[in-house]
Amino acid sequence: MEPSALRSDPVKSPGSIAILGAGPAGLVLAIALARRGLSATVIERDIPPDIAPRFNPDRSYTIDISGHGLKALRHIDAVTEFDRRMFRFKGLKIPGRGTEEWTLPGWTGSRGDILRALSWVLGQYTDRVALEFETNVESVDPVSGSLTSRQRSGEANVRSFDLLVGADGAGSTVRSALQARIPGFSVTSKSFPNYCTMIELDNVGDRLDRNYLHGLSTRPFCVAGAIRGDDGQDSARWFCAIGTKDRIGFSGTGEARKFLQDRCPRVLEFAGDEQVEAFAGRTCYHIGRSLNCSQLHGGKAVLIGDAAAPYPPIGQGVNGAMESAMVLDQCIQDAGSSPDRLPRAAEKYTERWKPEADAVSWISERSLFENRFHTVRALATSMLGMSIFEQAKSAEVPYSQVRRRAERLWPLWAR
Repeated sequence: MEPSALRSDPVKSPGSIAILGAGPAGLVLAIALARRGLSATVIERDIPPDIAPRFNPDRSYTIDISGHGLKALRHIDAVTEFDRRMFRFKGLKIPGRGTEEWTLPGWTGSRGDILRALSWVLGQYTDRVALEFETNVESVDPVSGSLTSRQRSGEANVRSFDLLVGADGAGSTVRSALQARIPGFSVTSKSFPNYCTMIELDNVGDRLDRNYLHGLSTRPFCVAGAIRGDDGQDSARWFCAIGTKDRIGFSGTGEARKFLQDRCPRVLEFAGDEQVEAFAGRTCYHIGRSLNCSQLHGGKAVLIGDAAAPYPPIGQGVNGAMESAMVLDQCIQDAGSSPDRLPRAAEKYTERWKPEADAVSWISERSLFENRFHTVRALATSMLGMSIFEQAKSAEVPYSQVRRRAERLWPLWAR
């Protein structure tokens, strides 16, 4: 069905919905609600995606959208826009594992590319969605549904909603409010030795296929990928994420070059002197954090995306976040039109999505950088056709099912 057909017969919303955060999860939810005639207010502290930089060199690892993310994009009819803005994703080339081919549609690009594509789709529904960029949410009360926000250099604005959706990332204000105000809501945090430093690859030319993610090393775990460049549809910029179990830092370019030569020399095949110098001064980020919530809702609030379950990266962060938004939309639709539909939908969402979020966290904890046991286990299960990472990319297999299969067929995954 075309979006215009969906807009022609709007459904009256029995409640007001605020989405805090205009990342992939928040935008997918806003689009999904608008396509069914429901209204929402999206509040975001940053500037709009179409005027924001497309990527941050310090953090611009290439994101692949596939499987679970593809399912969410089909749900909101956004596939054509992703075809227009991003490279097609065909698979992974990993040392020791050969090539894993991806047969379903998928894409690679930057987070900025993803947000711009979703923003364009959302632009078709401006009559349904109020966008408030450059607005800070100062406080949230999940019991009453109220929030206090402030635009830059503006006065505080206090409003109440029937549902507050926390799509505000790993440091979620909504999650903190749930923990403080909702009895029984608890958060368990874990920290793992996972770090990441970025380097741009400016000498790739035609030596790497831009439609694949390329593993250049396993210890440290280096993955290179392309995003669209600024010089037309065929131009590309390449970035490589260098993942280590320890925080790395360098006194200068010489020390950084020696590290690359000793540990991942293939990176030097594709990175020029200027990029090695930039790498030497780049921030090494700790990305090995995960949070597990006892539930994903409480009062008049609910969590999606990284706000619900941040975990170490395994290529499912954005994909899982967008699917969580799709699931919440489905739960709101299934709840009917009764006055208490939104709280009931939030409760049903916890029942449906928490096992999936827990499963992705479980999988991510078994893929930590430079862990020899994890590497050997991944190689062995891949050769036996039981790779949980490949299965986790399937649009048809729930994360929870991937976890159950792994625990049943290969008990060592449980360690």
